[in-house]
Amino acid sequence: MQLSHLVDFFLHPVYFEQPDQLRKGRLFVRGCLLTSLFSTSYVWLSVLFEYQKGVYFMVMNVVGFLLLPLLAKTRLPIALLGNLYVTLGATAVLVLTYFSGGIWSAIYPWIVSIPLLALLVVNKFSGAVWGGIALACMVYFGVLDMRGIALPVEYNVEMKTWWFTTILTGLLLIILFVGFVFEVVQTGALRELESKNAKLEEQKTTIASQSEALEKLIEEKDYIIRILAHDLRNPLSNIDGLADMMESKRYVGQEDEFLGMVKRTANNALHLIERVLEMDKADQRESIDMDPVDVAEVLQELIESINETARRKDIAIKLNNAARSTSVVGERVYVLQIFENLLSNAIKFSKGGTKVSITVANTNSSLMVKVADEGPGVRPEEEDRLFKKFSKLSSRPTGEESSAGLGLSLVKRYVELLGGKIWHEGGAAIGATFAVELPLTGRPDRG
Repeated sequence: MQLSHLVDFFLHPVYFEQPDQLRKGRLFVRGCLLTSLFSTSYVWLSVLFEYQKGVYFMVMNVVGFLLLPLLAKTRLPIALLGNLYVTLGATAVLVLTYFSGGIWSAIYPWIVSIPLLALLVVNKFSGAVWGGIALACMVYFGVLDMRGIALPVEYNVEMKTWWFTTILTGLLLIILFVGFVFEVVQTGALRELESKNAKLEEQKTTIASQSEALEKLIEEKDYIIRILAHDLRNPLSNIDGLADMMESKRYVGQEDEFLGMVKRTANNALHLIERVLEMDKADQRESIDMDPVDVAEVLQELIESINETARRKDIAIKLNNAARSTSVVGERVYVLQIFENLLSNAIKFSKGGTKVSITVANTNSSLMVKVADEGPGVRPEEEDRLFKKFSKLSSRPTGEESSAGLGLSLVKRYVELLGGKIWHEGGAAIGATFAVELPLTGRPDRG
């Protein structure tokens, strides 16, 4: 059985609930066991020096220090047990000093060990009290000698040299022992403190990480709400424009066609809500289910639904499809959102009497779509902010439309989910041009 297990065997479970009490309890038990072992050697020395009272008191110490740990099984305060330990040792030292010559006894210097043990095993207050008692006893023996009162010497004085050599050597050993125990206790306490500090730092790091994650989650929640508000505005505006057209007498007979457009736009809005909410999971989607999507068909549908909004601002939408293949790998709702945002922005930032051009072409195994307007364009110093969330540039909508600064960040997110690229082509003399490149379902037919 290891010493640590033996020590813990003597401790009541209540000590394990408080680290400080557990440390003191273990120190008390160790002190009792080691002092008992140390006292055993002095039993034999007392026999050797024919010191009868030494034999009695050292046997008392051995038995007493072996029995004291059993009291730690009770709920007695550790301070009380520690003081019983010191009392037992102090009694033996003082009595044996008295009966071996007082101030001229080899045991006399042992009195200094009494407050040291109290300080180590109990606390500073107990050490101070026992220090006072030890000082008083040392002065008492000195006063007796100054008054000429001779104290009995009951050991074999013919062995006086050996007596002093062994007893004082024992004092040195016990002082070294006390110092060693103190160092071990201090080292253990420092290690425990370092361990607690390390755990505290780890907890602080965890809390900081959780706080950062919470802030990010709140930001993402806010972002989702803004996404919905932004991307639902376009289809609702289109539905409003189609409703105006249905009310107009100029389009009599086209109600069914407009109704179909309204239905498609509403379905797209509902589908968008489902997809955006899906992105609000703990880890946003890193991939999506890929299916063939005809971009030309999507663009034509968008032009039809957004044409009324453009007509109100007297803006013409021109589509130039030079691609041999317009089927890309992606998801229809994301493809629709990409180009609806780009077209809506182009119309939003263009003045009346201008045009928005859509160019479709093939490049290797990709489809490139460029949306160009004749608005104020993008300042060179603002290009690095184009695709950032909630970033608003100096350009303002020309028809008092609102802008949340989310459109292009959403477009970039959708394009990346589809495995494509998007960029702004700077250097144009007028307007802004955005290019989107998406992977084709197959290499374009070279004809």
